Amino acid sequence: MRTTINVSDQVLKETEELYNSTNRSNAVENALKDAIRFKKIQMLIDLKGKISFDDKSIENIRRAEIDEIDNG
Repeated sequence: MRTTINVSDQVLKETEELYNSTNRSNAVENALKDAIRFKKIQMLIDLKGKISFDDKSIENIRRAEIDEIDNG
């Protein structure tokens, strides 16, 4: 997809250097993918302590998955 964005030359140059790329589009795409991945990881980390898991249920699920792999 072709998109026009305003990005400073300094940021583009640094992005190209960080991603060892002479192609601006590839460098920007890689940087955006990394930013998305990083944000998703941050969101998962923010969930720490907010979700409670039942250890017995988790163990049952793990056993079911192992059984499925072994039998399927």
